[in-house]
Amino acid sequence: MVLRDFWTPQLEAKLQAWHRLQQVADQAKPAPCFTIAREFGCQAYPLAENIVNRLNAKVAAEPWVVIGREILDKVAQLSGYTVEQIEKSQDTPSSLKAIFSMFLDNSRAEETEVFTHMRSVIREFARRGNCVLVGRGAVFAAQDLPNCIHFRLVAPYSFRIKKIMQAHNLTEVEARKYIELHQHQRDDFVRRFADGRIDDPTLYHLVVNNSFMGIEKIAELAEEYLVRYVG
Repeated sequence: MVLRDFWTPQLEAKLQAWHRLQQVADQAKPAPCFTIAREFGCQAYPLAENIVNRLNAKVAAEPWVVIGREILDKVAQLSGYTVEQIEKSQDTPSSLKAIFSMFLDNSRAEETEVFTHMRSVIREFARRGNCVLVGRGAVFAAQDLPNCIHFRLVAPYSFRIKKIMQAHNLTEVEARKYIELHQHQRDDFVRRFADGRIDDPTLYHLVVNNSFMGIEKIAELAEEYLVRYVG
């Protein structure tokens, strides 16, 4: 009697979903990969971690991992530049590069070389699969890879200000300046890295409003997409 009551339609549906996820992991084709791009202030890393935790709890295969700064670490190994030099190359607006270059020594990372290594590293992680790539223009570098699912998080400005205020203990005025600075730098980086617009909706499988859905619900949506359309 107890066992019969325990076996519910909901449990049956979960077991079937887990079985389909395991089939995805066991197939000979490349393991799946997510990329996540976002408007600055959206919760990309919490989403990535939630997706990874969900999938690792259900699939007995190569563990899923979040890849963000690891891209820069690997690029640094390949290029011989430091992570700090690479970040300077990424974050410096192109309009200021000519001015800054007069004061920087020759050890500064050459942008074209760094970008070449960065594309190679992103594609290496993406082809390996079982990872969530956060930012760094990954949606462009992995756009043609069939095992990749591309997500973008958007949200109203007021939502993003609130998240930045909470995350960095800033006033509203400080949070506005923080978002404007970092969003501008990221948009400029993407234009130079990929000659494209990160807000182009045709790049993504799913564009989700972070203010309408919490991280757990979005992660659940990502898992459902993986089961239905990749498996």
